[in-house]
Amino acid sequence: MSGHFRDSVSASGLRFLTVLCLCVTAFLPGEVAAQKNPDSEQVTYIFQRDDTLFSLGRKYLRKRSDYVIVQRINGIADPHEIPLGKPLRIPVRLLKYRPSEARLSAFRGNISVQSAGRDLAPAVGLKIGEGSDISTAPRSFLTLQLEDGSRVSLPSSSKVRITRLRRILLTDSIDYEIAVDKGRIRSKVAPLEKKADRYRVRTPVAVSAVRGTDYRTRVDDQSGAVFSETIEGEVVVAAGTSLSGTSAISVPAGTGAATSATGAIVKAELLPPPELLDPAKVQSDTDLQFSVAPSAQAIGYRLVIASDAGFIDIVAETEGQGTVLDLQTIPNGRYFAKVTALAPGGFEGMPAIYAFKRQLSTLGGSADSGDFGYRFKWFGEGEGERFYRLQILKDSKTSIPIIDETGLRGDTVTLSDLADGEYYWRVGVTQFSNDPEDLQAIEKWTDFEKLTVVN
Repeated sequence: MSGHFRDSVSASGLRFLTVLCLCVTAFLPGEVAAQKNPDSEQVTYIFQRDDTLFSLGRKYLRKRSDYVIVQRINGIADPHEIPLGKPLRIPVRLLKYRPSEARLSAFRGNISVQSAGRDLAPAVGLKIGEGSDISTAPRSFLTLQLEDGSRVSLPSSSKVRITRLRRILLTDSIDYEIAVDKGRIRSKVAPLEKKADRYRVRTPVAVSAVRGTDYRTRVDDQSGAVFSETIEGEVVVAAGTSLSGTSAISVPAGTGAATSATGAIVKAELLPPPELLDPAKVQSDTDLQFSVAPSAQAIGYRLVIASDAGFIDIVAETEGQGTVLDLQTIPNGRYFAKVTALAPGGFEGMPAIYAFKRQLSTLGGSADSGDFGYRFKWFGEGEGERFYRLQILKDSKTSIPIIDETGLRGDTVTLSDLADGEYYWRVGVTQFSNDPEDLQAIEKWTDFEKLTVVN
């Protein structure tokens, strides 16, 4: 076959222009099969001086003999007589590529990475290639960094497959595709530099494509519907199960599209970012608690915690129907909270992001009588230096303290000379962080407790 290749390509002949045929041919009306078969995707190559189908096949096609397929698709009678500037449609499946890769940039909890039927041990920096299956268990999270700088984050109980992770040689363009089988992902896509660059998310009933944006994709466990929600940029969404053809719709920032199992697409405006009440409050209790300003449009709220503002290292998440969201304990540190409102139709709204400090500092107390008087005891958790303060008031919670002991380092005070009567007491703590750059101290008190003394 090599004898049929006339190698007359000059340096100028290596220059070419490429354009992508609307990202995915599945987006063209009537091309139903393209949604189910990614191999039907095409790029368009503009024929240049000194180009031949033979040289094109040798340099850019996976099989040189596939030039005849390109010839047939484009209705070329004589491969030696092709005018300059003629657009050639070339199936992506025929083109040479080099494998790209993703790296595991952050993870927490129990995650699974499988490649070629083999389990890979999770580690930051782990290289992950095309064909890998990735899943997260409950209360587990991970973020992937793609070669072009795009990021993909999986929250809890999600499962995806990396079906395309390539760089096409003809166009020097990326070809990324991720299939979401369960749960949700967030795609933070770097601006695509070339017209032929492609980033797609496929689900059982829909496909979405972007050119640089921030958006979410979720497969509903109950209905099987797919929700696509655009935070920044613009997304194109097309149904994938319609028997009479698909129609792509644009989903700009602030809107979402829900695709049902029947192929119907519903578009909606996303709810605005909710307001977090007292976001600067130090989260010092064992469990974290966040309060959201109520909205008549929302049926609930979702909260995600990360150690970074880009939400690469996700630490915890929760959602609920009330305006108070509780989270289990997390280590001390500085964090970011992202809160969104949940709409009745299933859409998750636009996010509001707040910074907050987590410093565990708990406090409790008790009082009892003994052989040597009345003993007041306190206890609690917290890293750093802790100083306690005991206050005892007579007859009323609003009276002037008869005892106000400050700077206590121990956890017990015994008083042997309390006269008969009613007393109200409480204990406070001032806790300093172990971090020398953190000069903010935590102060908190127990509630007043009543003590009746009868000698």
